[in-house]
Amino acid sequence: MKKLLIAAVVVVSLAVVAPALAADPTTSGTATITNGIATLTSDFSDTSTTNDFGALTFAVPTGTTLSSLTTLSADYNITDGSCGGGSPRFQLNIDGKNVFVYLGPTPNFTGCAAGWTSTGNLATNTELRVDLSQLGGSQYSTWAQAVALLGSHTVTGINFAVDGGWSQTAKKQVVQVKNVTINGSTYLVPSTPSTGGGNVNPAKLCAAQRTQAGSAAFNELWGTNVNQRNAFGKCVSTIAHAKNAGSTQDQILAAIAACSAKGLKGGALGACVAANDGVAATLTEKQEASVKVKAAKASHGKHKGHR
Repeated sequence: MKKLLIAAVVVVSLAVVAPALAADPTTSGTATITNGIATLTSDFSDTSTTNDFGALTFAVPTGTTLSSLTTLSADYNITDGSCGGGSPRFQLNIDGKNVFVYLGPTPNFTGCAAGWTSTGNLATNTELRVDLSQLGGSQYSTWAQAVALLGSHTVTGINFAVDGGWSQTAKKQVVQVKNVTINGSTYLVPSTPSTGGGNVNPAKLCAAQRTQAGSAAFNELWGTNVNQRNAFGKCVSTIAHAKNAGSTQDQILAAIAACSAKGLKGGALGACVAANDGVAATLTEKQEASVKVKAAKASHGKHKGHR
């Protein structure tokens, strides 16, 4: 499996008590966090290497050992591509190396179900989804076997990584993650958007759409003038006034994922998303043409009235 190895990070003070809302994890690569949901992209469809991976780094109290890590879970949603290529996964930094805990169906960790999926508590999971090969163990181990081998060893960092875009047909993998629980702390708990999207940042949501779809598709999706330069502003205005911005965003991202899975890109991708996202403000080519015709007629009528 091709994996980017995320460096270990040591941070302090997490109490192992009843789960409490914790500060957001640190992001690297393509990872972004919006409204309590992290989005990580691995895009190998272009020549750039800056978008090959996304990662989150979570706080770990000093002195944490693998055997003391009794809760490790998350909810994840793959919006583009599927699981594969060794990701998505948790990555535990131990002795300067990594223990990988793969998500998705065993034994190959490919073919993840659509929609949000809970990992359950991986620290009590009995499946062969723990990779100990960097530390002298088997690539296919249980959590209990990991504890037997490394239980007294210190965990100096915990990451959530996505870098398997290379394994996908369209060379792109986009994963959302929320409700990450590590012992007594829970990270990435989405807030509930109020009417008008008061608890969300519309610009960040629109930026996330543009990242996932690409600029050409995003402009086609939202742009209404001749050069489509009003795309970002139109998106921000729509999200800001949506009764449920979170739901609107989910609809659009889901449509981007479904249309991307058909191999569509650029303007064709944007047109497909507009036709399938169920959001009235994103217009299909036919609707855009109708709007332009109506605008032209209105303008012509106004000029006739001044003659």
